[in-house]
Amino acid sequence: MTQLVARVVIDSPLPQLDRVFDYLVPNEMVALVNRGSRVLVQFGRGRSLTEGFVVDLVDESDYSGKLSEIEKLVSEVPALTADIYKLARAVADRQVVAISDVLKLAVPTRSVAVEKRWLDSLAGDASLFFDPPATSLVDESSYRETSIINPSTDERGPAWAIELVQRCTQMVLQRKSSIVLLPDFRDQAAFIKAAAGTPVEPLLVDYAGDQTKSKRYAAFLKALSREVSIIVGSRAAVYAPVMNLGLIAIWDDGDSSHLEQSSPYSHSREVALIRQVQSNCSIFFASHVRSSEIQRLVEIGYLRDSVQVFERPTCTTTDQNVRVDGHAWQAIRDGLKTGPVLIQVAGKGSSVSGFCSNCSSRATCNKCNGPIWLDRNNQVRCRWCNLINANFHCHACGSTKLRGGRAGTIRTLEEFGRGFPGVLLVESTGDHKKASVSNQPQMVVATPGAEPRAEHGYSAVVILDAQQALAKDSLRATEDAVRNWANAIALGATGSKSVIVGLHGDLALNMSAWNMQVIAAKELSSRRELRFPPAVRLASIFAEQTVLQAVLSDLQQNKEIEILGPIPVYEREVLTGWRAFVRYEYSQGENLSKIMRSLIAVHSAGQTAFSSKSGRATRPIRVKMDDSEVI
Repeated sequence: MTQLVARVVIDSPLPQLDRVFDYLVPNEMVALVNRGSRVLVQFGRGRSLTEGFVVDLVDESDYSGKLSEIEKLVSEVPALTADIYKLARAVADRQVVAISDVLKLAVPTRSVAVEKRWLDSLAGDASLFFDPPATSLVDESSYRETSIINPSTDERGPAWAIELVQRCTQMVLQRKSSIVLLPDFRDQAAFIKAAAGTPVEPLLVDYAGDQTKSKRYAAFLKALSREVSIIVGSRAAVYAPVMNLGLIAIWDDGDSSHLEQSSPYSHSREVALIRQVQSNCSIFFASHVRSSEIQRLVEIGYLRDSVQVFERPTCTTTDQNVRVDGHAWQAIRDGLKTGPVLIQVAGKGSSVSGFCSNCSSRATCNKCNGPIWLDRNNQVRCRWCNLINANFHCHACGSTKLRGGRAGTIRTLEEFGRGFPGVLLVESTGDHKKASVSNQPQMVVATPGAEPRAEHGYSAVVILDAQQALAKDSLRATEDAVRNWANAIALGATGSKSVIVGLHGDLALNMSAWNMQVIAAKELSSRRELRFPPAVRLASIFAEQTVLQAVLSDLQQNKEIEILGPIPVYEREVLTGWRAFVRYEYSQGENLSKIMRSLIAVHSAGQTAFSSKSGRATRPIRVKMDDSEVI
């Protein structure tokens, strides 16, 4: 009698093990093991068991040797669906990582108690444990679209949330599911509020990444078993195992929260684009601004630009040498008459930087030479190691006297408090985020991304430190600054006024006219001239020097790519490894990924891992196929 064979992907980050392995299914498990089931298998010579997923069941194996049997069925629940396995495999191939790194995002940690309650709720319905019928590969109603959304807020919530709810409602009427990807918990709360009382509300599945493990697994099982779901969450929600997927909607793709900071280093935008092609669903990118990546997709005709007609916000730009000019003071004064006023500043604390009062050199930490700033308690802290430099001394001249640099949130509040006595003052930063404020007159000083929502929108919005935001040492400085400004202005109530202090030139004119497509087009054009992402793709390779040299030596055989570097990488003045960059066209991506995967397998064999700054072991060779963040 022929024994059933299970094809299993195992949980291992090693590139040479990133493939499917065949195991025999014991006779007593034949009726229980499904495609997608979690299993434990014996792998290698060790006694410990390795977890994996069954991705296929076949009658015979291509392997000519003796097969081992599955040791244990962890769960008969088909946690890894065929669609999600296909998506994870495509993402792993694109990012040159092991599929296990992607599956950790796609399939949450199992909770036995949650799973038992879910199985009991099925009440004997076994239909879930069989492959769903094949769906049509053609959906004439699907679309690929992007739009600049009206930057306004009313009692229902922000205009973007209302727009996404309406699109999800259209999907519900067609009995289709939607996935809504949002940067953080405040955006998720705004969407859920906008969905109240609509056909979307009873179908919502909270897929937030900051939930407990049991709640995440419960949301996962809910998505797995519902015919129609509306998934609301952050970047990992793109892997939700929904049925009848009709729409993937992404809000504010330029937000850094959409980027995975660890392997597979993927962006939710790219994963969503892969899933859209595989499932032939609709995809919609919405934002107050236009990222250069989306602008490129519009210009090559991949995305349709859906131009929405709305009343542009009243945005005034001023080019003054003072930090707070007369226009800003007047806007604050008028705004406080009717409601809260938002003031966005570049940094937190009393001072965002410190300088030697004797020689004016930038103050650096006595321990690690990191930049120094003054926190909310006026203590001298290091931005890198967080050490309090109570005995500061200048590394250039030896002076122990320190002066503050540009004002942060605390000093800004103090200055405005003196100018507007009796007004309620509120601070919101990345360390101390405030989710919302009431509609009473008050002054809210916040850093970019930490602005709380006002109940009915702010009566005025003032942006300070514009030139400092543009002067950041980053390829994305202008793009990030415009996005931060626009998102802050969008928190204003209908008819509110906004002022950006210290902005001039074409950027000031386009901000005043709210020409976000023009700003994005100019930004992309400058990237093309310099051959920087997203005009081209830029990969980074990080390894010990001799290993990196060996990899680069093999890569140099490919004349279609450009190698930059290598350069040493230091963390707190300690050499941690070497990095090189590979610049290549989009058309070369698939081939380069295959080459890189092969080189990693060859050159990492026998190599020991090195420690990262967190103290954890990392791979001997670390590749990021899109690493524009370092520029």
